[in-house]
Amino acid sequence: MPTEDECLAGFGLAMAESDLAMAQMTPREQAEAAWTPTSTHTVDELEDLIRAERGMAPLHDAKAS
Repeated sequence: MPTEDECLAGFGLAMAESDLAMAQMTPREQAEAAWTPTSTHTVDELEDLIRAERGMAPLHDAKAS
């Protein structure tokens, strides 16, 4: 059975690899990968949220309220 330290090291490696993979994806690719049929956001909305996190301007018009 792995030790706690081994588990934490494995978790850290998995997170680093995930961060690297996401950094190499476009905001659209990330949005498409994140979207599910039960999502409360559309792919376009997710893309704009991801773009905002990256300090980029949105591409889609916000929903009219």
